[in-house]
Amino acid sequence: MTTQSFITFISNPVPQVVFAIFLAVAWPLSRFAGRDRRRRIVAALFVASAGMIVALTATPSYADPASFAAIPPHFLTQLDEPRLILAKLIAAPSDMEQIANIALYVPLGVFGRLLLRSTTRATLAGFLLVFTIETIQYAIPGRAGSITDIRNNVLGTFLAAVATAAVVYLSRDDAERRSPVGQPR
Repeated sequence: MTTQSFITFISNPVPQVVFAIFLAVAWPLSRFAGRDRRRRIVAALFVASAGMIVALTATPSYADPASFAAIPPHFLTQLDEPRLILAKLIAAPSDMEQIANIALYVPLGVFGRLLLRSTTRATLAGFLLVFTIETIQYAIPGRAGSITDIRNNVLGTFLAAVATAAVVYLSRDDAERRSPVGQPR
């Protein structure tokens, strides 16, 4: 996606409305995270990051219709080719779009790890979101779900969750070192 096509995309009202809906429900939904205000803020940010992802990836592409011919086949049409799928899964990210797909899921990984208190659960949440989006892209004009997008998005979620877990662990360890022996924190 070029800078110009990205600007055209985000200036379209459909992604803006989708993101606004997620922002509007983020705080009310956060009440399911409990009474702790910090936990509710993390939950609201988790929902908002999911909304950003949905707005950017699960809405129609308003690119030039002539460019639709360049859209690769949807991954659902390739399920009968396991070697192709495996090759795409194990190939290293190769261009800036793939790096951007990793970065897109970093906020979800950070807030997912803080909210769900597990790297595995945060990564699973990222996988479920991307798998759902990439599957429904089959029916969205100008979109084509991709195995590499699934891989890159899950990788972004996982790396962010691991980094967040490390920061949480190190900050707790640091607080324990500063606490006098026998004194509660």
